[in-house]
Amino acid sequence: MTAMGMQWRETTIDAVYLQPNIPVAGTAGRPGRYTGTYGQFRADWVVTRHISLALEAVHFAIGTAVRDAGGRDSNYVGAEIKYGW
Repeated sequence: MTAMGMQWRETTIDAVYLQPNIPVAGTAGRPGRYTGTYGQFRADWVVTRHISLALEAVHFAIGTAVRDAGGRDSNYVGAEIKYGW
């Protein structure tokens, strides 16, 4: 699976938020509604009825509103093994 998403905040009066609802300092009242774009890749493999594997990689390129507040682009890589019965 591949995905791409672009994110904007609704108004520049409000801040940009991290999860779980934590405002990024220096973003409230600043210009720039666009907060960034992410690209994602995920591969899932069902090895047996009981075992599955997954690999995921995400790159988030921040927008000017976050960069002006001191933010940087970020990357995430994750791997998981699931066992079920």
